[in-house]
Amino acid sequence: MSLVFKLYYDMKPAEYLIQVRIAAAKQALQAGASAFDAAADSGYTNFSSFYAHFRKLSGMPPAKYRQLFAQNISRAVMDTPIGPLRIVASQDAILCVEPANYLEKKTGQATYQVPADRIIPNDPSGDLVKACMMELKEYFAGQRQKFDLPLSPEGTNFQQKVWQQLQQIPYGETRSYQQLAEMTGDKNASRAIGLANNCNPILILIPCHRVIGADGSLTGYAAGLAAKKLLLDLEKGGTKK
Repeated sequence: MSLVFKLYYDMKPAEYLIQVRIAAAKQALQAGASAFDAAADSGYTNFSSFYAHFRKLSGMPPAKYRQLFAQNISRAVMDTPIGPLRIVASQDAILCVEPANYLEKKTGQATYQVPADRIIPNDPSGDLVKACMMELKEYFAGQRQKFDLPLSPEGTNFQQKVWQQLQQIPYGETRSYQQLAEMTGDKNASRAIGLANNCNPILILIPCHRVIGADGSLTGYAAGLAAKKLLLDLEKGGTKK
């Protein structure tokens, strides 16, 4: 039976089932479901397997797919001193602030495959995107040191813990990866801390740019080291006012 199936569909039954489940998950994500709910609704009990299958078939993580294709998500690109940033928001919170070309670089998606940005009119998600753009404009003008927006970065429990600690680093100050590890309660986790720091989906508002090497050197940053230096110099100047 399975040989006949393979001859007819050019794949094994298990491979076909994965495609059916991922297609169902895509529909759920487009309707605004969370990645975890989409996994459960499409028949997955192991989220790691769902994540791996979804990424293999879609070229991107399920959370990123939701941000780009969900009908109740607003997104817009704004020009900033560190380059264009894409802001993504649900009706409840900011989901993402990233370089506008980040998706193309990380997932290999061609520009034409990325949905057009849109701000849903008369919708909380659109209001949040516009509020975020305003607060970022004030930040780059040196007029804002704290952000007053609800944030909902999507990640593992460990990543969430690291991102929460990043928000405790004051404006104009920096911490090393070792210091950040100590802040999270595990001084031996500096490598894992670094990986979580680099996965931060909400730049600037969750200030991963304030984490530097133990010797004071700048380390990797999604928008580039020049952008990281600009942000640190901006904040350093802002604390002198």
